[in-house]
Amino acid sequence: MIEMRVDRYHSGARLAALGLWAAALAGVYLVAHWLAGLVFGPLTSFSVMVLVVVAFVAAQPVALLAEGWLVRRWPSGRTLRLEDGLVTLNEKSGSARIRLDQPLAYRRWRFEVRTRRGGHVPKGHHCLALRLAQNDQAVTAYAFLSPAALKDLTARFTFYELRRAKENGQPASALAGRDQTYLDAENDRWIFGAELDEADFTQLLAGLAPQVAGFADAPAG
Repeated sequence: MIEMRVDRYHSGARLAALGLWAAALAGVYLVAHWLAGLVFGPLTSFSVMVLVVVAFVAAQPVALLAEGWLVRRWPSGRTLRLEDGLVTLNEKSGSARIRLDQPLAYRRWRFEVRTRRGGHVPKGHHCLALRLAQNDQAVTAYAFLSPAALKDLTARFTFYELRRAKENGQPASALAGRDQTYLDAENDRWIFGAELDEADFTQLLAGLAPQVAGFADAPAG
């Protein structure tokens, strides 16, 4: 049995990190302003602007350290569990269960991140997603991967590539475009998806492959 933490960078942790950054910014500025006043006397408008820039730069490491500390110690309350014959997404409001020994539908897709997201997803990374559905139950998991990690994972598993509408003029393979079923699945990911770390997402796919017939060969079943 493998239990994976979901949504490490959840909104609570990110808002708290933002608050700590603001407090650090104010604290650094006030201390620097006080020290500069002692040394140089009354400060000019230019000096104040310089202090603001110094405080802004000095507060950045505090924000990064605070966010890293918070995401390690403040769980989102959601977990994803993979075991023999079963995938379970546990949430505060309940659980969704997918029986792997019974018929199920799945879809895998990906797209490139064009702008930096949330401070922890650089431009040029790729979002890879998986949706498992069975009767009235559904589990959608996803992760953000670097181009190098993408190449390694897509060599093992096929993903449908989502493209923007303006990209439809580009040469497209049979697994690239704007298929509405995948757009609907992506909308579901955006609202309900469970974000995993790269290692956990890879482990999830590897764990499903021997339990779901043909899983590695096609992005949809």
